[in-house]
Amino acid sequence: MKKRGHLGAQIWALLLSAAMLCGTGCSSTGGKDSTSADYTWGNVAIGGGGYVTGMEYNPTEEGLVYARTDIGGLYRRQKDGNWVPLTDFLGSDEWSYIGIESMATDPVEPNRVYFAGGTYMNDPGALFASEDYGETWTRFDAPFSCGGNQSGRGCGERMGVNPKNNKEVWFGSRDSGLWKTEDYGKNWEEVTSFPVKGNYKQESNSIGIMWVEFDPTSEDMYVGVAMTDGVCIYKTADGGSTWTPLAENAKGMYPLHAGFSSNGKLYLAYSDNCGPNLSPTAGAVYCYDPASDSFTDITPDLNDGRQGGFGGISVDAQNPDTVVVSTLGWWSDNGDNLYYTTDGGKTWSGLFHNNTGETGYQMDTSEASWLDWGRGENQAKTGWWVADVNINPFNSDEVMYGTGATIYSTTNMTKIGTESVNIAFDAYGLEETAVFKMIAPPANESGDSPQLYSIMGDLTGFAHMDVTKCPDDAHFMKNGKPTGLDCAFLEPNIAVYASEEKTTALTYTKDGGKTWESVKHKPDPAAGGQVAMAADGSSFIWVPSSVSGTPYVTTDFGETWYYVEGLGYNAKITADRVNPKIYYAACDGLFYVSKDGGLTFESTGQMVADSAEPVTVFGKEGHVWLTSTTLIMYTEDAGESFQTVKTLSTVDSIGFGKAKNEKNYPVIYAEGDDGTNGYGIYKSEDKGENWVRINDDQHLFGNLNPKYITGDSNVYGRVYFATDGRGIVMGDIVQ
Repeated sequence: MKKRGHLGAQIWALLLSAAMLCGTGCSSTGGKDSTSADYTWGNVAIGGGGYVTGMEYNPTEEGLVYARTDIGGLYRRQKDGNWVPLTDFLGSDEWSYIGIESMATDPVEPNRVYFAGGTYMNDPGALFASEDYGETWTRFDAPFSCGGNQSGRGCGERMGVNPKNNKEVWFGSRDSGLWKTEDYGKNWEEVTSFPVKGNYKQESNSIGIMWVEFDPTSEDMYVGVAMTDGVCIYKTADGGSTWTPLAENAKGMYPLHAGFSSNGKLYLAYSDNCGPNLSPTAGAVYCYDPASDSFTDITPDLNDGRQGGFGGISVDAQNPDTVVVSTLGWWSDNGDNLYYTTDGGKTWSGLFHNNTGETGYQMDTSEASWLDWGRGENQAKTGWWVADVNINPFNSDEVMYGTGATIYSTTNMTKIGTESVNIAFDAYGLEETAVFKMIAPPANESGDSPQLYSIMGDLTGFAHMDVTKCPDDAHFMKNGKPTGLDCAFLEPNIAVYASEEKTTALTYTKDGGKTWESVKHKPDPAAGGQVAMAADGSSFIWVPSSVSGTPYVTTDFGETWYYVEGLGYNAKITADRVNPKIYYAACDGLFYVSKDGGLTFESTGQMVADSAEPVTVFGKEGHVWLTSTTLIMYTEDAGESFQTVKTLSTVDSIGFGKAKNEKNYPVIYAEGDDGTNGYGIYKSEDKGENWVRINDDQHLFGNLNPKYITGDSNVYGRVYFATDGRGIVMGDIVQ
């Protein structure tokens, strides 16, 4: 089939490959074009935060390994241990491709790498090829979809490079059969000789072809397919011209992962469903011997209370009888387990034995202790949703596995059963959170306040004491599905967030996020909504997510509440960042001010757009800016008068950061378009008279949604913005 699309030469800056560690900013340097300032791009350090669905070591180049995520793109790990993103060239119009269905690293020419992109099956899919370790990509627009964030996303790898003819790359789709390229991924065609497409569906999603494997001792290739009749594995000995099904095996279960040993045995991890949203309830491990054309059940049986199925499996490249397999869906107090054999599955050792309480491992989360998840003296869980596990082909002691929150690696796996296996956090630079909002208040006089507060999906949020370091467990919010956030800019250790959970609908801190406490009384049975906090923390207003949208104010952290008078329903409220008594609101096309701490509001008579979002300026009493897609308005007299800024044709969000010097107005950052240089991240240092786009087309960061951006109140030039899957992106001026 002819190629339908091409990205051209996406020129990535060379310094991308020298990205810094999580502890020093996780940054990478982007290129400069005629529209952009010199900026270096990285992330606020968290250390994962989302589902890492697969990892792949290159078998011929030591230290080269790739990781795929379900909504956060593809990463490459450097020899220094840091992960660097490879798919940030995909922007909002192509965001669906950063849900990675599968990937493949070339065992002959390690510079070549491939991935299949497509987050959901109702969106188009694409197959990407690179010949420079992922710095630039060629794209083939596929006539089928992918499901990088759907059921069975941990299966694989669906994509594989033929080690005996590496021009040939194979990919198994979910509902459109088997595909092949013979020119390094430039053109792809369906393998019409392949007899099945898979007939098992989960959560209404086709699982299809789950993996492609090559026998190192022959010319044979094997393909695993989700078939309900138990005939799930097909073999070809003639390059795909004809196919032979292997005998029915483990009917009612599916071989999610497979791996060949160097002596030609195929090891298989089975589960009764394909996970992860629907947890498997049963599983098995088998070894298939092509010489005898037979399956042998080698399921670990340690009488350890194992539940669920099996996810990932890997064979040691240096020891063909050494295999590791992970459980999938075992929601034990310890997490998922890893089993390890050195005799081809005759005997096994496990990381832990739930029936006896014995553990043979030690978790090291010191570099990202939020992963302890409040377990106190009990060490962090080994992880959950462990769908893929890999033995480093150059170091048998390193076993890497992905979880629903991060990546871990062992440092002494060969000692299992005799010594405690050390398992360490291994996601430096990989960031995969879906972010809602961030606030970067000025530092307090004692210097012990957070640099950044944030709220996000799944993890609730964090109070970052240092944005270049992964947060500790003490500053991890943990509880609730957050919807709103604010803090006191004069007392930045005081903050509040709103949540959809009714028991934790409003939660506050008075010590910079070391401890959080939910309000004891609520004036409304609803939850969620938005919050705005007075500059000194003396009050905050809550607009719950309810039909009425009635706002309430408290002056004692929820002990007592008052109706906010003077506003209509669903008002958008913000606090003055200097005067604790002043709040502002946009409601029903008018601008309102409260001068009594939020108890009553009065209209200034100034008209604003119905969709206007008010944003206040730190250090500037009475300064409020409003955005409404095509218009920016601002007031410097608390809404008595407004001026209009028309220098951006589109503006979705704005925020403010530290000025270059005290005489200057705070730097304004915006997500929008100036009508000439395209949609992107802009900044203005002259109150919106002129703008410069500071990101380039190689740094688009996928889905910038919800639209939220802010500058840093303490660091000139630093900007943060939210993404749906790429974490909190942080930009700094190149020094």
